[in-house]
Amino acid sequence: MSQTINLLRVTRVDLSYFFRTKWLILTLITLNLSDMLVVGLIYSNMMSFDYFIFFVPGVVIAGMFAAALDVGRRVHLGLSEGVSQYYLSLPLSVNAIAMAHILSAGLGGIIFSGTLLLVALVFVPKLISLSTLLMMPFMFLVSMGLGGIAAVINLFSGGGERFWAFAEGVQMAFLGLSTVFYPLSAVEKVMPFYINTIVIYNPLSQIADALRTSLAVQPITASSLILIAITSFFMLALGFLCYRHVFSKLRVQGKV
Repeated sequence: MSQTINLLRVTRVDLSYFFRTKWLILTLITLNLSDMLVVGLIYSNMMSFDYFIFFVPGVVIAGMFAAALDVGRRVHLGLSEGVSQYYLSLPLSVNAIAMAHILSAGLGGIIFSGTLLLVALVFVPKLISLSTLLMMPFMFLVSMGLGGIAAVINLFSGGGERFWAFAEGVQMAFLGLSTVFYPLSAVEKVMPFYINTIVIYNPLSQIADALRTSLAVQPITASSLILIAITSFFMLALGFLCYRHVFSKLRVQGKV
């Protein structure tokens, strides 16, 4: 029980760093909303379908990804500033510390994307549905999985400034190879088969397309939800193992 309580305390402290950058969060929300309105409306006049309706869920998911990935930045700073070393001095296992950061990523992602979604409901009332409500737990699960990606970045980037370059590259790859900004049909016209497969199994594509089903007034299939759960659990497990390795190495060597 004490391990669980301490895990939740670390999660709360880690999440508090997310809220301490409130001006940055406000700026990011503003930028996402400007993308939603400006890019979405302009491109709608250039395409054969209503790109604005398509783009709004994509902006919500892109914001969720950025917020979940932010946990990697906090861990990187914690490794550099001695915060992680302090956590290791507490009566808390390495497994619990790793899980606390992944849980924090899930909470940060769902809070940020939930805020964007509330604003999006004003412009796209069709999003107000049971299907959208059903997606919230899965968005939380995907956010935790994306927090696992942040762990992979911390593992391979090590110390120094390489983390920022790795994080930028991963963010571009995940967003670029997804249906967040363009439909799968557009990808299939210009990309080879194996790239299309990556796009289909990208969790950002899965959650964005699932969120769009509420706009089409179509039920979300069980197979879609199962696929989202499987890919998210895979990333979560991979991230847990990476964080566990990072903190175990830190405990033994004093550095990563």
